[in-house]
Amino acid sequence: MEEKIILLLLIHACIIILLLWRRDRAVLTNKFKKLQSQKKSSEVRTGQIAEHFAPLLKDFKYDRKQARFLATPIDFIIFEEEEIIFMEVKTGNSQLNANQRRVKKQVEEKKIRWETLRIK
Repeated sequence: MEEKIILLLLIHACIIILLLWRRDRAVLTNKFKKLQSQKKSSEVRTGQIAEHFAPLLKDFKYDRKQARFLATPIDFIIFEEEEIIFMEVKTGNSQLNANQRRVKKQVEEKKIRWETLRIK
């Protein structure tokens, strides 16, 4: 009889431990997701700040007076004497998004034209 009681107590203890573990795991998972979200948000803000300060950095090899900030879909258009440069500023390991890759491809394939809109 005592063995059955001990066995039942062990089973109940295991169930309680399992339930507590599942609860704690869910709490930790939610906290981890929140931290990931905060980290991503921080990275985005850092990138946005870097975009604005890029022309002031030593790695920016163009005349900053000739750079025009667009932000989207690309960060800068730089009007040099001999060429026009489309520039995207990236920080860390960030990659071009689909829209930026499309613009890059259009520029590389020279799918660019000039238009004048005359308003009367």
